[in-house]
Amino acid sequence: MTVFVVLLVIAMLGALGLFAARSSQLGVTNAGRYRQMVQTHYIAEAGLQGAVSEIDLDPGGNLDRLHGSTPPRVVTAGQYPCKEIPWSPTSATFKPASTQCLRVGLDSIQASARTRSGVPTLEVFEKKGALGTGESRPGSFGMANIAGNFVVEITDERPVIPPPPGMPIGGGGGSTMRFKAISARSTGQIIPTDDAGNVLPPTSDTYKYATSIEVIRAEIIVGPVP
Repeated sequence: MTVFVVLLVIAMLGALGLFAARSSQLGVTNAGRYRQMVQTHYIAEAGLQGAVSEIDLDPGGNLDRLHGSTPPRVVTAGQYPCKEIPWSPTSATFKPASTQCLRVGLDSIQASARTRSGVPTLEVFEKKGALGTGESRPGSFGMANIAGNFVVEITDERPVIPPPPGMPIGGGGGSTMRFKAISARSTGQIIPTDDAGNVLPPTSDTYKYATSIEVIRAEIIVGPVP
């Protein structure tokens, strides 16, 4: 009877230990996933803010670019259809209200920032770097082997009626300048890297565990423009 009680107590203590270890492991895993979720959210927001900054530099010119855009219907040479525009090429009756879509990505915003700042090596997101054997310097995402990427799709131009508060209803003294609204869909993405901060190829198995995506939308008021 004594041996039985001792074995029972040992079994209970072992079960409690396993439960505590499992709970600690889940806590660490959930903390990592929460951090990844927050980072992905801010990457998407960074893309949206970058697109707003680019539009603010030349509102009329960017709307002209939107007018002249024609997104591809199929994936061709790495160019993907605008996901913000619903499209069914097999349907004879289903057509989108507008096929105009201006895509602004990390590369274009980074190139613009380099031109304006005069710093040809400027990075929107600093990548983790290797300092020496077994040493690394943190990047924008700390010491984790991840990098950020985003793309913003601008669609659905429409007039703003009435204009924003504080602006004249008639455009001001007979002016033809008006305000326009556009929809922006920002997709933020976390992608895995190696220890030196170089992005891994999509064929890497690490993509299954280290990739995260979040999509946010916003309405942007542009103007005044002709």
